[in-house]
Amino acid sequence: MMVSVEITPLPEAAKRYAKYLEHMASGFITLPDGTDWSSRWTGYDAVLEIIMLELKNDGDEGILKEWIKYILPNENNGDIESGYCFYKKGSENILRIIDTRLMKPNFQKIFWDKVKSLTQKLDAEQSIGFLINQLNNCYESSIRNSYMEPDNLDLKEIFFVSDFKIGI
Repeated sequence: MMVSVEITPLPEAAKRYAKYLEHMASGFITLPDGTDWSSRWTGYDAVLEIIMLELKNDGDEGILKEWIKYILPNENNGDIESGYCFYKKGSENILRIIDTRLMKPNFQKIFWDKVKSLTQKLDAEQSIGFLINQLNNCYESSIRNSYMEPDNLDLKEIFFVSDFKIGI
């Protein structure tokens, strides 16, 4: 017996950003219900960078902005890329996993508010907006589900790198 499967073509935006999606995911953002949004590391870094660029330079937004800048690799400064993580020159390795449930509530709110505002600014068919919209849709779906307590508290270390204190 032969089974027929209908394949739905990818939207145009997905085709343009397939390079972010076609390889194994190595960047993860954990949502309130414990599920993960994931992307290839290049997409993960691009999403964090666009969020960072939208943040103000002062107050809690400024702190979040500096933290995101710190956890993004800068090969010009000697950071060494490794896909699922990178090695910060002269210090630790930075794992590409952010469990947003382990952020202080004020930083969670800023982060998710910026994601939402970016969905209104970026065209999902023409830019990195495809990944931002995907992340926001996953978040919106997640908050309709039951909250799941974090089960790996070791993941909060990323919120305390370089003396940042944005984790709970």
